[in-house]
Amino acid sequence: MKILLLLSFLFTISLSGQTLKRQMLSMAGGSQLVQTGNGNFFIQESIGQQSVIRTFESNDNELRQGFVQPVKAIVFGGDPNALQLLVYPNPFESGVVVNLNEAVSDAIDVYLFDMQGRLVHQRQYDQNQNPLVIPLEQFAQGGYFIKVQSGQQQQVKQLLKR
Repeated sequence: MKILLLLSFLFTISLSGQTLKRQMLSMAGGSQLVQTGNGNFFIQESIGQQSVIRTFESNDNELRQGFVQPVKAIVFGGDPNALQLLVYPNPFESGVVVNLNEAVSDAIDVYLFDMQGRLVHQRQYDQNQNPLVIPLEQFAQGGYFIKVQSGQQQQVKQLLKR
């Protein structure tokens, strides 16, 4: 009789007890693909967070919950906005040559930045000019970044001056 009373008590508690509001994927974080009737969802959780990471979007506003932030997309087969070019010599002494591997329809903008990100040189070239000869003898020895842009396509390369 006591066992029957205990079982009915446990059964009653289990029906009216707490419901699961969230579930941890693991103590070290993790990710899981969840399939529902409304679609497939990818759930991520970071170490110490103990809740699901979620992104809410409304109009042009976005709100993120969680430690893990979205990573930039990795495009297999190359970046479709990358301008295909070759910059040589590197390291250089007096200047570089930029050889575009494809035809472009817009003007070509060349920007040179120092290692602190300051713009130190800028010049625009005609879209039919290829290769581009860029004199840089006035700059000190050190590292630079060259950004070549035409329309929506661009490429950034690191340079070293001897």
